[in-house]
Amino acid sequence: MKTIKNLFIGVFVAGTLSGCLKDFQELNTDNESLTTVDPRNVFTGATENFNNSSRNHLLSKYDGVMQIMQYIVSSTGGEEGFYFNPSDNRRPAIYTPYYGDYFGSIGLNLRYLVNKVIPSSAEKERYQNLAAIANILETYEAWLVFDVNGAAPYTEAFKRSSDNITKPRYDLYQKDINGEPLYKVFDRKIKENVALLQSNLENQYELGNNDYFYKGNIEKWVKFANTVRIKMAQRLEKADNAFYLQVIDDALSNSGGIISSNEESCVYHHHNEYNDNTDDMQNLTAEYCASRAFVNFLKTYDDPRLPLLVRRNGFGSGNNNTINDDLAKLLEKHYPDYRTKYAKFSERYFGISANPDSSSTAWSRGEYFEFKYKKDDGVDAIMNIRHNSQIESRFYVKNGGSVRHSVTTRHKEDAKYDVPNTNISLFTPLITYSETCFMMAEIAHKSGGTKGGKSDLVWFQDGIRASMKQYQEWATKMAVPSAMNATSDNYNPITDSKIEAYISKPEFQTVSLEKIISQQWVNLFMRPEEMWATWKRTGFPAFKNDPIPADGVAYLETITKGGTNLTIPRRGVLPIPNTENIENFKTAVEELKKDPEYGVLESDSEGRIWWDKK
Repeated sequence: MKTIKNLFIGVFVAGTLSGCLKDFQELNTDNESLTTVDPRNVFTGATENFNNSSRNHLLSKYDGVMQIMQYIVSSTGGEEGFYFNPSDNRRPAIYTPYYGDYFGSIGLNLRYLVNKVIPSSAEKERYQNLAAIANILETYEAWLVFDVNGAAPYTEAFKRSSDNITKPRYDLYQKDINGEPLYKVFDRKIKENVALLQSNLENQYELGNNDYFYKGNIEKWVKFANTVRIKMAQRLEKADNAFYLQVIDDALSNSGGIISSNEESCVYHHHNEYNDNTDDMQNLTAEYCASRAFVNFLKTYDDPRLPLLVRRNGFGSGNNNTINDDLAKLLEKHYPDYRTKYAKFSERYFGISANPDSSSTAWSRGEYFEFKYKKDDGVDAIMNIRHNSQIESRFYVKNGGSVRHSVTTRHKEDAKYDVPNTNISLFTPLITYSETCFMMAEIAHKSGGTKGGKSDLVWFQDGIRASMKQYQEWATKMAVPSAMNATSDNYNPITDSKIEAYISKPEFQTVSLEKIISQQWVNLFMRPEEMWATWKRTGFPAFKNDPIPADGVAYLETITKGGTNLTIPRRGVLPIPNTENIENFKTAVEELKKDPEYGVLESDSEGRIWWDKK
């Protein structure tokens, strides 16, 4: 049912897309009136709530990439509908916001800013830095579209009013309509705009508070852009290795550098009113549990991020919820041997199985474990103890879901741990320093051990440090009790000594691709879409029937239904436009299908985009 819902959403967005573009292009763009528009305000509007602007964005993240990458699992157990089952013809569609956001807001508005608003300004020369930043962000967003969907109108997009193009042709990721590799067009565009930012233009207007990413800091935008070039090139390691190697060296040689500290991480900071109404966005609190694979990896190596990312279960006191604590006392009274009889549950962090074939077992069919007992008056009764841990949802929803009616009290921490929503602003990471470290660790490892001035091991360990410090900072910002409230039942913040104790473990004294991606998996908890791409690119974490880590390597849990292995979708389904442009759409699909790995139909989401090589 959830898969059908996401398919419907995708078709709906695609069907309304062309109309949105037409309405926008036919706005009054008289140059005289445009001279009064401040381009900085247009930039703010164009990037508002970047790729995280709606209820659907958040709920579809829970219902898609967060589950297939096994951060969370439905509280009713693993669900078959997210995967391709070769025994039937269902094709799930994994939702990402990129296509709809690019054509409906981000790409549309940033191109309008650069091509119309700034040129029409009486002070257009003072907005060249702004234009460069807008071009970098627009290219990044367009790349995300092609990374997932493989094709879209790009060269001829948004040209209804300027060139009377009402039926834009589709470019392919590997070849635009002019025959040039589009990925090279993207790289060149970012490189050229980095050069513009580094040309020290005089008398430029600064974005300042109009920029919810970097407050207009040009040096940080340059670092982001150089890092994006590396990220885009890394996707092409198998598809165009020569280009991959050339871009890595070129980007690293740029004097502006790459993201090199947590302070330089590119993070969109939403305005304070964003996601205030948590009543209809709290599903992460009420309807999902942490996955067994995720908890196992964190728990096995005593990862300091564990108490910040995962909540304790109810097999004991101290989970910041007095109702659960009272039930734990009742369990102790009637089942005094529960700690030995249910030893795994009593470890306090226990994840639910992601495997649909396990959903009928007692430990994976729900978030609560049922115990029968007799009350003091001899009446039979049942107590339900939470045995499958929850993800700490405050990273996604203010206060983890400060709700009035949608979530039972047991689903969240007690009200004494709430912080007023007016004091909390949510955020969406794009590329962080920790992610950059793990990217560079992989690149260095494959190049012989050193790249960008550090060895693969140093990049790897620096990535772990940065990730842990970043999550401590984020958890403090979002009022996660374990991170910032000394009166919490489970106050357990990440400290330097805990970080170094973790890194000093024997498993992390050497580096391998599997270890790098295992750490990247944890690190991308707040960017699961990017972990999906990383998994497609590397094949890691690999699958294992019982996802127990070994030698510092994480494993996802094997996904089966009736003993048949299920497959994670590998690409998006290209949205269908309105009838006006359907012929160009069909032509693009036929071009995509020339790659036998793409699939017979555009809906064959188990197929591969051009860059996704075996």
